[in-house]
Amino acid sequence: MIIALVLYKRRKQKKPYPNNVTIHLEPDQELDNLRGLVGLANACYAISTLPNACETSRLPVFPRERLKLLSFLGSGAFGEVYSGTAVNILGDGTGETQVAIKTLKRGATDHEKAEFLKEAHLMSQFDHPNILKLLGVCLLNEPQYILLELMEGGDLRSFLREARAKPGQCPLLSASDLLHISLDVSKGCMYLEKLHFVHRDLAARNCLVTVKEYDSRDRTVKIGDFGLARDIYKNDYYRKKGEGLLPVRWMPPESLNDGVFTTASDVWSFGVLLWEIMSFGKQPYPAYSNVEVLHFVNSGGRLQSPKNCPYDLYDLMLKCWHKEPSKRPSFHYVQDCLEQLRESPLNCHYSPDSTAGAINHAFQDSDEAYCKEDEDGSILEGLTQVYNSEGLNYLMVQMDRSVLEEEEHYLSGSSATESS
Repeated sequence: MIIALVLYKRRKQKKPYPNNVTIHLEPDQELDNLRGLVGLANACYAISTLPNACETSRLPVFPRERLKLLSFLGSGAFGEVYSGTAVNILGDGTGETQVAIKTLKRGATDHEKAEFLKEAHLMSQFDHPNILKLLGVCLLNEPQYILLELMEGGDLRSFLREARAKPGQCPLLSASDLLHISLDVSKGCMYLEKLHFVHRDLAARNCLVTVKEYDSRDRTVKIGDFGLARDIYKNDYYRKKGEGLLPVRWMPPESLNDGVFTTASDVWSFGVLLWEIMSFGKQPYPAYSNVEVLHFVNSGGRLQSPKNCPYDLYDLMLKCWHKEPSKRPSFHYVQDCLEQLRESPLNCHYSPDSTAGAINHAFQDSDEAYCKEDEDGSILEGLTQVYNSEGLNYLMVQMDRSVLEEEEHYLSGSSATESS
């Protein structure tokens, strides 16, 4: 009698779930299997604060049982990306659609999970052909997933590097192709500018290409990775506080020195992205360390024109790199300039000997440095390198001014040599 009463109470306490929902009580087995098959590499995706319940409820929730993970694509600082298929994610009757599936790494903190949701909420607000589209989210239980368009061409930096000229051959991308790529990115940037969003990490590694084929007329380049993006509609600038990752080689002086990010700082970064495109994915400032880049930019130094880059296009880059943020062009102006250049006679293939140049082997992709700001976000104090898998693109700032003083002493002796 007692046993029967206990069983009755237990059954009564259980709350039935809707019939159309699958509850995964154990860790996702598909994900565990895929994690066991691969060693994590880098990807252009990277994890970047917390949407409220109302904002979360507006996210396009997708049933986990209609999602299948297929293969590992790569990982960023906190997240992993897999390819997979989603049934009817584009609407009833649309069948299977290939998707990119983004999730957090094992052991993610509550803060990282909150930021993961924030990124999903942020991307759900965008609808533009040159912005990576959020297709859905799986939030019912862990692991949580963000479902994105699958971009078969991969990240733009790798796409550009693979297109470089081989001995005795032309590059796989013409000058016209490079301008079309630049225009695609500028259109996405102009859309973000209209919405008062600052991306803060515009770079070729964070843009994606829809197709693998270099001769395809259906190629579109889209801006991705909104882990660092912020809405600044209520403020004219965003001043970052606490710790965070900052892409030093793509940053203007006001961001490097004061942690100030505006649309004008995105324009600067776009100028560097243009330089990457015209140099077929070359590393910006290849002969400089990250610390040297910081001092070089602050002292007025700028990237030289890529080989075979039209003067008018390099002049646009220089406008993007004006020291005064207010004097940099808008993205509307940038797009107009690129449209005019597209109609100019420069639409021809490069000669067989026209290459982007080799990347300095001291700055290979196996190293990456990060940058933190100090507590009030006002000045960079102490610089050190931290290594992982994305290239020397970032610096980490420590609360130790002696390191910076040592770097300044070293650079003061070398800057005269550089300038001569």
